[in-house]
Amino acid sequence: MRSRINAKGQEELFDIVRKKFVIATPEEKVRQTYICFLHERLQIPLLNIIVEKAIVYNRMHKRFDIMVYKHGVCKIVVECKAETIPLTENTFFQVAMYNKLLQAEYIVLFNGKEERVFKKINEKYQVCASLPMFSNL
Repeated sequence: MRSRINAKGQEELFDIVRKKFVIATPEEKVRQTYICFLHERLQIPLLNIIVEKAIVYNRMHKRFDIMVYKHGVCKIVVECKAETIPLTENTFFQVAMYNKLLQAEYIVLFNGKEERVFKKINEKYQVCASLPMFSNL
């Protein structure tokens, strides 16, 4: 992961999806780590990853962290939290709410230390050991 110090003395990380440097907040570090995992380990092309996009759900403006799509269909939505933030039931409900609109097959919670993967089957979520490779989505 490329990083630099900006003119204000802040650390920045290069976001390979958005193709720009972003401030290295604790949550951003986790997000960039997971983007690299998706791209390098699961072989997800960068063109199939969307980062921090605004959505409107029940008139509320929200922003998801990461979405992966294939053939125009949302396959994975990821909610990232800083390492110091535990993954709770509220975190799950947050991303499940986004997914009512996005309709992803998988939702992921990740805080840099812990990853939880769920697969949506018949409108219910089941715990999965891991995400499949992009070719198997």
